[in-house]
Amino acid sequence: MTKKTRRLGITLILAFPIMLMVGCDKTSTSPKHYVDDNWSQADVTRGGLLYDKWWTVNESSTPTTNFNPLWDSQTTNTRTGADTWRCKECHGWDYKGKDGAYSSGSHYTGFTGVYDVRTSSPADIYTSVLGTGTDHDLSAVLSEQDASDLALFISEGLIDVSLYIDYSTKLSNGNTADGGDLYATYCESCHGSDGNTIDFDDDDGSQGVGFLSNDNPYEVLHKIRWGNPASIMPSMVNLGVSDANINDILAYCQTLP
Repeated sequence: MTKKTRRLGITLILAFPIMLMVGCDKTSTSPKHYVDDNWSQADVTRGGLLYDKWWTVNESSTPTTNFNPLWDSQTTNTRTGADTWRCKECHGWDYKGKDGAYSSGSHYTGFTGVYDVRTSSPADIYTSVLGTGTDHDLSAVLSEQDASDLALFISEGLIDVSLYIDYSTKLSNGNTADGGDLYATYCESCHGSDGNTIDFDDDDGSQGVGFLSNDNPYEVLHKIRWGNPASIMPSMVNLGVSDANINDILAYCQTLP
């Protein structure tokens, strides 16, 4: 074998693996995420209801233990059982957790909200919601559809509540006259003209719409927007009512006895 032939053989041997890599690597892709094919089927309204009380929406068993190990990593909020599994209990009705309405008081946990992650990718939000293998693991109680709906709600359904409610006074800045007209159209048939037809606290019989709207306007704003789990209360967002007009309803509700 001549020196020229040997050099050609060595060159081909060295080049062959490179040719294989070039030929095969172009078509390799990372696995698709669940939301890649299912994001368009996610339901933002259902996500808002799941955020409130997911086991009522997906018809799971009501949790009886604490959401551990996450819940026991804090000591300031002393609630136990099912309450510790509600998204709102950690992240707040205003979605800002320790930086919002739950920055102090009995609901304080020190946990962050979800408002700041709304701009993350759908896949990242979905993965965080499901929390598989983490302290936030909900994979045993939430389906892929549940996690997708919650992710869409976080991505597209959140609002900056401070634009509508003064955190120092808890008063809505909405228009009470417009809110009264909207209340008569959408709410009065169930809640009554004085807001007390439905009592939200069986213990003292005094927690109607007026009480709740002043005591926890953040919760009422959320429920006006998305409805109330396991009830006929509709989502005003679904009915095409703007967030400004929804705030008007809240402002009117705060005038009720």
